[in-house]
Amino acid sequence: MAIGALALCCVWAQAALAEPFQLEAVGSKRSLGKVTAIGDFHPQRDPTLQAANSVFGPPTTIVRTSDVSCRVVYGAIGLRFAFVNLGGGGGCNPPFTKSQVARAFDPRWHTGKGLQIGDRQRRLRRLYPGATRHGRSWWLVRGRNIFGVGQRPYGVLRATMKGRRVNSFALRIGAAGE
Repeated sequence: MAIGALALCCVWAQAALAEPFQLEAVGSKRSLGKVTAIGDFHPQRDPTLQAANSVFGPPTTIVRTSDVSCRVVYGAIGLRFAFVNLGGGGGCNPPFTKSQVARAFDPRWHTGKGLQIGDRQRRLRRLYPGATRHGRSWWLVRGRNIFGVGQRPYGVLRATMKGRRVNSFALRIGAAGE
């Protein structure tokens, strides 16, 4: 009995450790897709740089890339964001800057279906049979841009490949507008 409880405790502890590195997104053929979770960061609830910092801690790098945008890297967990502030006040102002895109490149990151960085293309195809290839990336979850003329589809959650293996995950959050 004690061994079973210990084993269950270890399985639960591993799941608890893995959860902060899970990526979740939902898509639609008719509307915008949504990134629902990047670990414990939930951009649908609060997409700000301030919220990301409260989840991931202080970034290792912050680079102002324009008057309205900022690149933020959390190097210890292999995560990079582009934040944008279209309301004035600069691109790196934490309370007002909102996440646009993110890239996860640490091997601990995985999707809700279990696809991980380093997995082979055949595993991607098995877990995501509806995925479509676009250059070096596969669109795992897609959405449709509902703004402007054309309403083009886009990859909400993409797996970037290198040598037929998943190299990173890219997420299109779009919280600052399109």
